[in-house]
Amino acid sequence: MHNMALSASVVPEMSKTYRRSRFINSTFETLLWACGLAAFLLPVAIAGYLVAEGAGAISLSFITDFPRGMPLGTKGGIMPAIEGSLGLAAIGLALALPFALGGGIYLSEYGRGQWISSVIRFLVENLAAIPAIIYGLFGYAFLVVFLKFGISLISGGIVLALIMFPIILISVQEALRSADDVCRESGLCLGVTRAYMIRRVLLPRAWPRIIAGVVLAVGHAVGSAAPVLFTASVYFSKGGLRLKEPVMTLPTHLYNLVSEAVSFEQAYGTALVLIMGLLLFNSSAMLLRRMGGSENK
Repeated sequence: MHNMALSASVVPEMSKTYRRSRFINSTFETLLWACGLAAFLLPVAIAGYLVAEGAGAISLSFITDFPRGMPLGTKGGIMPAIEGSLGLAAIGLALALPFALGGGIYLSEYGRGQWISSVIRFLVENLAAIPAIIYGLFGYAFLVVFLKFGISLISGGIVLALIMFPIILISVQEALRSADDVCRESGLCLGVTRAYMIRRVLLPRAWPRIIAGVVLAVGHAVGSAAPVLFTASVYFSKGGLRLKEPVMTLPTHLYNLVSEAVSFEQAYGTALVLIMGLLLFNSSAMLLRRMGGSENK
């Protein structure tokens, strides 16, 4: 009788605990679904709004022509801005990639386990977190004024290289670290050099993730307005890339159109082209990262 009474008192308590656990689990799951839905709807809403407002401005002449009208920018196109953005990104990537690739290989393969490697990684992560406008001010003070490069394509390209460098370096290090240690151990057992192992085994396995990091770095740099606003940007250009001449860029052209209230239709069209380019960059990075993950499996 005593055992039956004890069981009768325990069952309601267990039932109450079970109901509480179910309630907490359902609430937690609902919150996660809400967060996931918000994360999906927010970029879709922004992209949809830009498509609705800017699609009317998109045409072949808008892509291939230079700004026209009075005030300047009310008509014409954005070809010089596209050309300038791509030119700056190309110079920045050409300068940043060799140093970032070498630094990432060193941290992953030669500096592993050393305290200096941890210090370098910490400094690089802090470098990646610096606001873009600080890079712009540094570029203006050091490149434009001190070195007398002037407001030019080369000044802006160097600043974008500084922005890309930490992102690419971290991507290279993480991509090489993701390679199975069995490959390293097997190579060392066979007596091959570390350089041969990196060149013929690790880099081929890590290249999709490295390229994904490069693509993300370029997309981030192309979308930054503040650095080139101080170092490379000009209000108007008919096109053409010369190292010691300023250029138009998509972010700064968009800033000028909006800040001066020149043409919101042109601004929406410019923003749509910029967003479409960044989406293309990011989609390529995701695809390459997925390819890298499937190959490592």
